[in-house]
Parts: sequence; C-alpha cells; structure tokens
Amino acid sequence: MRVDGKNMNIKRKLVSPVFMWAIVLVGIFLIFQFVSARFVWEQNYFGWVLFFITFVYWTYFFFGALWVNRRAALSADKTKRIIKEGVYSKVRHPIYSADIVLGWGIFFFYPDVRFLIGAHLFMFVLLFWMKREEKALTEKFGDDYIEYKRNVPKLFPKIWE
Repeated sequence: MRVDGKNMNIKRKLVSPVFMWAIVLVGIFLIFQFVSARFVWEQNYFGWVLFFITFVYWTYFFFGALWVNRRAALSADKTKRIIKEGVYSKVRHPIYSADIVLGWGIFFFYPDVRFLIGAHLFMFVLLFWMKREEKALTEKFGDDYIEYKRNVPKLFPKIWE
C-alpha cells in the first residue's frame, strides 16, 4: 500500500521524536509548576535498589538499540529495514521500553507525586507514539513487519518461552 508524497510527509512529521519529546517536556514542566511536592511514601533502600535495576535495564536496552541500529533514535521514516538483531530480537521498541522503565525507576527512587504523574504522562505519550510508529512501519514494510510483530513483544522481553 503506497501513500502519496504529501500525505506521507504529514505522517512522517506526526511520528517525529522531536515533537514527542516536546510534548513530554512541556507536560513535565507543567506538572512541576502546578502540582505540589508530596511524597507518596518515604524514600528507602528498596527504591534505590529498584532504581539501580531500572538503570541497568535502561542502559542495556537503550545502548543496545543504538549499537545495533544507529538510526534508532530517529523517526520511523528513517528506518531502512526491519532490525531483528540484538535487543530488537527481544522487544520491538527497546528505547521506549528502556525509557518507560527508567521513568518508573526514577519515581521509585524519589517517590514524589509529581514524579508519579510524570511517569504516567511519559508512559502514555510513549505508548501513543509506539502505536503511531507501528502503523507507519506496517505501512512501510507490510507483511514483514506484521510477522515481526507476531514474533517479538512490543515492550518487555519474554522471560519464559
């Protein structure tokens, strides 16, 4: 299925990571402007441990994605082929997965209500963006991407197979 040039350019702009990050940053700025600081629970060592685990997860998936695919941080329209090696054999969106996990790790480390709201905002924006990217990648690669979707989880690796 082909889309004419004008519509394709519009779709490319709609999946731009620059626009996505602008939404996240403006949202977080507004949260910190209008929501009072208040701990959901007291900081503790468990939060430190969870943050460490999430940071290791983030490091593995974020840099693993960049190692395999230098264009990973660019928009979906920059993708030349479906990457199925490395961390992309474990999850379809390793950078988004890493960012969501790290966002929640930051909240567990510093359990302020603003970080709780921010983690939710961040997660929902990334999930929305993944849906748009998957649609663009399906239009671009067709059945090959549909087959990849069947075999590889979207966000979190399968622990038991």
